[in-house]
Amino acid sequence: MADLSREGHRERLRALYLSGGMENAPDHNLLELLLSIIIPRKDVKPLAYALINTFGSIEGVINASPQDLMTVKGVGESTAIAISLIKKIHSRVVKNRNNDVKRIINLYDAKIYCANELADEPVEKIIQITTKNSGAIINKYVVGVGCANCTGVDCRAILKNALNDNAAYVLLAHNHPNGDPFPSAHDIDFTFRIKNMLKEVKVDFIDHIIVTESKCDSIIHSELFEKFFNEENR
Repeated sequence: MADLSREGHRERLRALYLSGGMENAPDHNLLELLLSIIIPRKDVKPLAYALINTFGSIEGVINASPQDLMTVKGVGESTAIAISLIKKIHSRVVKNRNNDVKRIINLYDAKIYCANELADEPVEKIIQITTKNSGAIINKYVVGVGCANCTGVDCRAILKNALNDNAAYVLLAHNHPNGDPFPSAHDIDFTFRIKNMLKEVKVDFIDHIIVTESKCDSIIHSELFEKFFNEENR
């Protein structure tokens, strides 16, 4: 016989959600509601607590890989896929926002564009965007994946992309999956080299932006870069 008290609890959670009343609900209630849909006819409250305890937070649960999720007792393949799919769908929605972006005309535009591209990336990725004088986007390139602190990125490839596109401007961005937007010494040196290299072929460097899950910072407009740049040009 079904546990009627748990059945009633699930129904109350669904009704509360549909009425818009779960905005301030505890994280485990939201996760429990999701699990009750994925795993019907079972008390999933203990599993919701187990997942949050294992991964530290509801964000940790959503960001976990299917393989890691399945290490928790009670999580099978279908449940792991359903949970991890939430982030995949969200990432796709965010990236698709750039489909309608045709130009980048200021630093604010650049930060929004780069955040949409990189904020949810689990490993470090470096992208290059080339634009016309009007700010119209010509192309977007991935010039590095898994290249910590920009080391190993082929500067010649960045130059070649700019020249092939007859670009007026180049924008670079990379993400810090660890959540720290502060540029490393390697980031600063790399940015300085790219800026000077592009200057030689009369291509303007818009910026090099660091993206985290919740923040974007400009390297070129940072005090650290300005200090480095001024010292190198004395």
